[in-house]
Amino acid sequence: MTARLIGASIGLVIAVVDFALLRLLASRVDLPETKRVLKITGISQFVLLPIVGWFVAPLFAGE
Repeated sequence: MTARLIGASIGLVIAVVDFALLRLLASRVDLPETKRVLKITGISQFVLLPIVGWFVAPLFAGE
């Protein structure tokens, strides 16, 4: 497994945890606009964090 795949996998795991925490936070908020923004933010993390991990992991691994 290359450093890029490991970085993307770690990014995906972090995105899943972040999504769960944002959903928990959204359940405590009263305003529907805020709930929608938290939901969109959580979904966007599924795209952004694996991409960031793909490019950053080789820098830490020295590849």
